[in-house]
Amino acid sequence: MESSNPYQNESLARMARQHFLQSLCTSIPELDRLVVKYFQSAAGDNSLETRELPVPQWQQEYALHRRTWAQTLLAIWREAFVDPIATSKLRSVEDASIDELQLISDDAIEGLITSARVSMQVAEKVDPGFTELRKRLLRLEPDHRLDLRDPIRPTMVSENLVTAWQKAALSKKAFGWVMAGIAKEWGTLLLKAYQESNAFLAKHGIEPLQQSSAAAAEPAGRSPRPYPYPPDGAAHGTAVPMPGGVPLVAMGVPSGLAMPSSGLAVLSGMVPPPEMAAAAPPPGFLAPQLLVPGAHMPMPVAMAGELKAPDAKFGRPVLQQVNALWHDMRARLAYVLGVGDAVADQAKAVDTVLERAMQAQQAKGGARLEEVAAQTAFAQSPHVGQQVADVVREQSQAIKEDASQANEKAIIEMVALMFQSVISEERVPALVRVLFARLQVPVLRIALADPTFFTNAEHPARALIDRMGSAAMGFDGAEFNGSALEVELRRIVQMIEQYPDTGIKVFELALSEFEAFLQKHLAQDHTAGKVVSLAQQVEEKETLLVKFTIELRKLLQDLDIREEVRAFLFRNWAEVLAVSAVRTSAKGPQTLRLKQTAALLVWATTAKTHVRERRRAVQAMPGLLRRLREGLRLIGVVDMAQDALIGQAESWLHEAFLAKDQAGIPMERLKQVSARLENLENFISSEGVEDIPLSNDTIELMLGMQIPGLTVLQERDSSTPVSEEVIEWAKTRTVGEWFDLRLGAGELAQSLRVQYVWHSGQHHLQVLATQDGRSFLLKLRTLAAYFEQGALVPIDREGLMLRATRVALTQFQSLEGAGTMHVPMGSGA
Repeated sequence: MESSNPYQNESLARMARQHFLQSLCTSIPELDRLVVKYFQSAAGDNSLETRELPVPQWQQEYALHRRTWAQTLLAIWREAFVDPIATSKLRSVEDASIDELQLISDDAIEGLITSARVSMQVAEKVDPGFTELRKRLLRLEPDHRLDLRDPIRPTMVSENLVTAWQKAALSKKAFGWVMAGIAKEWGTLLLKAYQESNAFLAKHGIEPLQQSSAAAAEPAGRSPRPYPYPPDGAAHGTAVPMPGGVPLVAMGVPSGLAMPSSGLAVLSGMVPPPEMAAAAPPPGFLAPQLLVPGAHMPMPVAMAGELKAPDAKFGRPVLQQVNALWHDMRARLAYVLGVGDAVADQAKAVDTVLERAMQAQQAKGGARLEEVAAQTAFAQSPHVGQQVADVVREQSQAIKEDASQANEKAIIEMVALMFQSVISEERVPALVRVLFARLQVPVLRIALADPTFFTNAEHPARALIDRMGSAAMGFDGAEFNGSALEVELRRIVQMIEQYPDTGIKVFELALSEFEAFLQKHLAQDHTAGKVVSLAQQVEEKETLLVKFTIELRKLLQDLDIREEVRAFLFRNWAEVLAVSAVRTSAKGPQTLRLKQTAALLVWATTAKTHVRERRRAVQAMPGLLRRLREGLRLIGVVDMAQDALIGQAESWLHEAFLAKDQAGIPMERLKQVSARLENLENFISSEGVEDIPLSNDTIELMLGMQIPGLTVLQERDSSTPVSEEVIEWAKTRTVGEWFDLRLGAGELAQSLRVQYVWHSGQHHLQVLATQDGRSFLLKLRTLAAYFEQGALVPIDREGLMLRATRVALTQFQSLEGAGTMHVPMGSGA
């Protein structure tokens, strides 16, 4: 229920409008993408209507002026953010003097018509959200109807779009054409703004005013709808004052047009009153990626608290908490630094003076860090971490002194706080923390040029540090020192330091090379290497089995053969061919001989009507049966099971020998089948297989022996469903990550530290390994099930860079709120 305090009601109403405007601001990049996409789609449209329009010219003009349009639109909404309704500045017709009256220009009339059309195009979609918000505001402001220039009116929003478009020197006809094409998508964005504002008021207990009360709150003769017709006389020359106090005379508007009532204030975004301009926030507040970061906005109360780390048991709840944390951080970063989710069109050039300062500090800091590294060979103590942190802090402070822009100082501070968090991670060997410290300046250079570093979880610079940290986190100082991993990490850092001018490309290259190193290095381990080789064979065999079966079905579907023979080839011989192809090769002598056996079996089990054919069948029978036994042994069919299948084959051959009155398969067709069987692998697709049977028996069958230390993990409870969200997350695990694996239950349970050392090309099979030589082979679904049940937990659930961003953002807001760190509101220092 609304508060009885009028000042609190006024504050809530103001904040509701600000939530609406903030949502509009953050929608600008998406609106821009919609316009660009519509222009691109029109390029391939050969309809008569499109050919008659100068679409290529409009597209070129928009490409040149799109940023101006976005900036201007944002400036209009920024002014409204500070003073949503400047009712004291709106003068009535009766208050205007005759000297203040002037005619509306033709351009203004066209703008009014265009904005009215845009409003009507989205009316049906956004009307429910607008009506609900209007009723909530009427509960807070019972004595006031919505002003004609209230920023939440759809008509006012449309005017803002037109005004910004005109100021960008773009064609109004192009605007009408584009907005008609993206009306549905734009309506969705506008509706989202109403929904966010409604959600804010609902959270504070403000319910919509009932219809009867809402209607009573609107003065007689005034329509509460968002798309009212013009006031009486507007189309006949009635004077209406401009927002700054200068009335206009409306002329020439077609009387039948449904005009927005606020359309007469079309120049409101162009000529703001002096009082409003003075109170407007600085140019720093912009939609994500459209202007320089570093802008500061009043932080909503909901964003003022501390960011919490995920605390749920691992599985879907933790994934949901991590996603919520990212969402919260991105929202706060949009306020603190002015960066959001969208990718910047191009990198921002770093100031020359600042670049020199970074180069000098990188050289100076590198020398000091080398001295610290000499002490950290086997050390992993808070004292060592403090030494590294001191170097990093002094480095960032020196660089910040040479920064001339407020946004640059804000970014430098954020990066410094992030690296303080990374360096304080005691689970990472001290030597790795020294290497991380050397990356502060290169990463800062990237963050200054591309602020999406803060918000993009897959940014190469973030991903590289995450991969390095997760790979090293399972070692202690003694194990890590002198290892191949240490050598590789040092090489990666040196490469990044040596190529500062390549920007993000050196991080992309470093990430690619490091991941390739991990895959090769971990697979070369003596024990794990055997398991990886085995897993590759298992996946290859199962993939070939499925695909050979499919291809055999296609090959034999038109042949008149016994159903028992067909089933034998599908169920048994396809597996024989797959195992042989894996053990030897698809073109090896053994596999070729087994393929010929399949063709011979097809021929031998068809009717023999000629003496010559029967004689050949008798001669071929011993060799055929011998090859059948050889193949069945490959797949573990021996003794009585083998004798039963061979007995069936003999009966098929005898029946075919005696079937003199049946037509056999033409020899030419049999030759075609034989030739295709010999090259069977050439006809199968390269797609993967969704599910692979895996057990200790499968392993023994593939190798004919067991590998010491290998355990095949199975799902503990196959009846318990595994969420698709967790399966997809399991698919994204990267080689080198460390986990805690819990085996058994109760008193027999044991916990092991395992590393993710390999996955197959399609992620169907995975290999985990311990440092003492034990290995675990499991399927993707089993991996996901262990995650879901909390039996396999990353030793770093949150991730190095996610935690660093969370901690840094909380500290940044605390410093700012305490006044210990001043970030000027403007773009300058």
